[in-house]
Amino acid sequence: MMSGIRVRSVALGALRRGFRVGLAAGMAACLAGSIDTRTAPAGTEREAMMEAYEKLKQLVAEVEEDLKKTEGGNKAAGTRVRHSMQLIKETAQEIREKVLEMRDAGKTP
Repeated sequence: MMSGIRVRSVALGALRRGFRVGLAAGMAACLAGSIDTRTAPAGTEREAMMEAYEKLKQLVAEVEEDLKKTEGGNKAAGTRVRHSMQLIKETAQEIREKVLEMRDAGKTP
């Protein structure tokens, strides 16, 4: 039987991991169409791109701990890393599209 302290630490760890994954998924969903840069003013386009870039940096930073666990053989951490990498890929693609839209509109980032 597990002690009360161990149960709480396991539960908190699961909560943190779930929150981190849920937060990353939520951020990616927000980026996936919350801002239509074709109708937004020029300043907003740049701000949207920079906001997406900041979120990309945050996603990369969040995956580091699970990546270390994966190197140690933790299979669940490997699953979380693969999921995070997919979110990173999607976010990077959105930034790329925003940069191209700005270029085609005659603006530079």
